[in-house]
Amino acid sequence: MDNIILLGGVFDPVHIGHLLIYKTIKKHLQFKKFIIIPSKNPPLKDHQPYAPIADRINMLKLLFGRYRDIEISTHEVFVKNKIVSYTIDTLKYFHKKYPNAHLYFVIGSDRYLDFKQWKSWRDILQLVKLLVVKRNHKKIVKSIPATFLNVKPIMISSSQLRIEPNNRYLTTSVSDYISSHGLYISNQIRPLLSFKRYEHTLRVAKLAVELTKAIAPKLIKKAYIAAMYHDIAKEFSQTKIKSMIEKWDKKMFPTIHTMHGLASAIYAQKFFNIKDPQILDAVSYHVIPNVHSSTLTMIIYCADKLEPARTKKDVSNRLKYIKLAKHNLKLAFTMLKQEMSKHYN
Repeated sequence: MDNIILLGGVFDPVHIGHLLIYKTIKKHLQFKKFIIIPSKNPPLKDHQPYAPIADRINMLKLLFGRYRDIEISTHEVFVKNKIVSYTIDTLKYFHKKYPNAHLYFVIGSDRYLDFKQWKSWRDILQLVKLLVVKRNHKKIVKSIPATFLNVKPIMISSSQLRIEPNNRYLTTSVSDYISSHGLYISNQIRPLLSFKRYEHTLRVAKLAVELTKAIAPKLIKKAYIAAMYHDIAKEFSQTKIKSMIEKWDKKMFPTIHTMHGLASAIYAQKFFNIKDPQILDAVSYHVIPNVHSSTLTMIIYCADKLEPARTKKDVSNRLKYIKLAKHNLKLAFTMLKQEMSKHYN
């Protein structure tokens, strides 16, 4: 009888720790197939997945696609009328699909400790053998039959990687996917901003997307990403901003306030793996635009200056500018820039 390994998880995002689990099991146990099962909404998690399922599946393919004995199953996430993913239902499906195989179900040692809280846990033990991966050498009271394997620990979690996509724990392909698709941006920027600044950022992003739909639909994703990052250095100290920016045009950027766009772009590039020059340019010059502003830069500039919380004290006629921008972005941008120049003169 063939051994089949089943590994479920949210994979939000998938990281090298998951790859180490596969490689460790492969060293200790022969198997015909290793099936990875991304979860829909696990009942014992305190939140729903942050990244859409399509993106989580794509990241799994990027990490595991080259291994021929690995299969990524979409069974659980596409089961109709299932709001919550219960392991027992998934395992019944695979037991029926592979009636003549030995099924091993992989869980972490933390999940082993709360296993008796799982729905129909006794029935699970009738369908599969538990394969418990341990990431430390702490002793575990073995109250349920299982095979234990030690996996080399990595000192980071998926929740930490959502805040900072550390390339030590993510492959380049997964890290690039996260940054180019704008995954986890809210997780990344929230710790850097006050509530007021964060709310401003969300309004700017919403308006940027609205303008881009009317002007350049192909740029919607980039507009959202640039808008979400545009103010991440806004509340940094003067010392921190100066330490980040080695050289700048002091005539163009006469004050620390006008430099926070440059600092935001540097921070996004260094810590959030943003490589797209259009996005970095739009973030850099959303306060005082450069001479040859791109369409994306003009959109972010206008969205920042015209978001709904702006008053007549900030801009003379916000709605008129928005309407004009949707039909003639360059004219609206030029007029708005001329009006805004009084704030920096």
